[in-house]
Amino acid sequence: MLPIPVPPDFRIIAHRGASAYAPENTKPAFELAQKMGISEVELDTQLSADGMVVLCHDLTLERYGHGERFVESLSAEDLLSLDMGAWFSPYFFAGIPMLSLDQLLAGFTDTLVYHIELKGRAKTLPEVVLKAVVERNLLDNVIFTSFSYEHLLRMRTLLSDGRLAWLVDAFDPQTLDRAQALNLFQLCPRADQVTEETVNRGRTAATKIRAWGISGTPQEVRRLIHQVIDSGCDGMTINWPDWVG
Repeated sequence: MLPIPVPPDFRIIAHRGASAYAPENTKPAFELAQKMGISEVELDTQLSADGMVVLCHDLTLERYGHGERFVESLSAEDLLSLDMGAWFSPYFFAGIPMLSLDQLLAGFTDTLVYHIELKGRAKTLPEVVLKAVVERNLLDNVIFTSFSYEHLLRMRTLLSDGRLAWLVDAFDPQTLDRAQALNLFQLCPRADQVTEETVNRGRTAATKIRAWGISGTPQEVRRLIHQVIDSGCDGMTINWPDWVG
């Protein structure tokens, strides 16, 4: 039966918004997550060619129906005019534009906790993202995440006490050693890799353990949700945030 119960302090993080029901990283996806009672969202950031932070997961626009052009090669004006909804549902979401980070923060302010993933390749992405957050006075509402160790290392030099989260596949000794050097808030393994033993091992390098990568058939998603909860994780990113509660 749904929703699957979680501990009271468990972080339910809407992955790119409620992205099972609305196009990822768009205003409708974040609005729907809020309507579901979710107060934490994950989002993907990249830099436009002229230095604006925009929300987009893929490095190219092919999956969204706009060809193989790289996000970082286009201007903010070009990116923010793109239809980012029709690929998901031309009936419900045609015409929904790409969001900038500032538009998201201005629209939802301190009503959300933002897990901001540093996604793009631009070396200056950490600086520009941090500037946008600080200008909106939302640093207390943000956790900076990335698969890129280099992005996180740069963010740590800019922000000595900020909350950082490293997305990894599993907890091998080298990963844990490198994680300790970052003074992480969260260490984030793939959901299918977590066990009670690995979670306890991860806590030697980070305060919290948050899982990612919950996908598959409905049966597989339910199995992964239970695996994450039973392993003792502190939270998860999930496309179906209404499936847990």
